[in-house]
Amino acid sequence: MSAPTNVSLKRDLGLWGAVALVIGTVIGSGIFIVPNKMVSSVGTPGMVFVVWIVGGLMSLSGALTYAELSAAMPGAGGEYVYLREAYGPMWSFLYGWTQMWVAKSGSIATLATAFFLYLANFHPELKQPIGHIPIPLGPSGGPLEVSYGQILGMVLILALGWLNYFGVKLGGEVQVFVTICKVGLIFAVIA
Repeated sequence: MSAPTNVSLKRDLGLWGAVALVIGTVIGSGIFIVPNKMVSSVGTPGMVFVVWIVGGLMSLSGALTYAELSAAMPGAGGEYVYLREAYGPMWSFLYGWTQMWVAKSGSIATLATAFFLYLANFHPELKQPIGHIPIPLGPSGGPLEVSYGQILGMVLILALGWLNYFGVKLGGEVQVFVTICKVGLIFAVIA
């Protein structure tokens, strides 16, 4: 019987990949989706800035909390590790599976939908239906409509999943590129 080997995670992300990951997480796609709805809800651009600043301070509090937790409990797993240490293995297990099947998959689908909706502003044909699925999940309980944009969103999710299969280093390089594009677009909107 052979001795067990010590397996560890590769540390291939690098400084710029890690910075781009944090910037991409903080900015998110909401910056392009939410402001229109915010102005209509709060009334003035000044109030939008107040809401963004308060939200930013709350996010900073959460980020500092995670920094303290990660310093106290270093190791792979993030929230899973913290919940296991605080409440036991059952809660961390349930959290992990909830993230897999509900939270992260829903977040990924939302991002793919945002991509398709913004792209549809320039290519309206993406909103055209290509067929119907006879299950009552469509508007008013009708059949589910499938559009070119939905297919594009699914392809995008599969392509990014396939890309991440090749390692964190390549994923980090793509994240740097996407973050540069996102920050560039924000500066273009400001200008």
